[in-house]
Amino acid sequence: MVVDRLADIHAALTDLYEQLAGEERAWRLAEEAEKSRLQQKIRLTWQRIREYDREYVLTLSKRVKRADLPEPIAEAVMAEFVDELEVLAPMEKRDETKQLLLEILAELRKPGVPASAKLKVAIPIIPNVVSYELEGDTESVVRRLFPTFVKVYEAIAAKK
Repeated sequence: MVVDRLADIHAALTDLYEQLAGEERAWRLAEEAEKSRLQQKIRLTWQRIREYDREYVLTLSKRVKRADLPEPIAEAVMAEFVDELEVLAPMEKRDETKQLLLEILAELRKPGVPASAKLKVAIPIIPNVVSYELEGDTESVVRRLFPTFVKVYEAIAAKK
């Protein structure tokens, strides 16, 4: 079942992001001789995260299309997406990714459309961003948006 797989991916990503935070913290505090080994661990953890990122966003976007998110939750999630995308889009150096981020932002800013409807259009665009990210070796947009995805996931899981 999709929700069960979504829960599994969500749990794996949560664990991996916690692991990454610990590794990055250890790297900052480590002696110079230890930093190379820790950097390799960080790269390996990022590789594992990227393996889950695309599936997570694809699975979540499919669920969002079918789910009826309560409007107050949809509005809160949408506001967070807008805040994050307003920061991410101007900083993005890759044209394709920047264009997709601006496209998502445009969908979220459409006047007169309920927030839940905006999310149903905007979230499915995000897997395309993840695809471009997998080609490069950059920090994930999904990492930045993950806390907002958690809210969407929790709203969907609560309706189950």
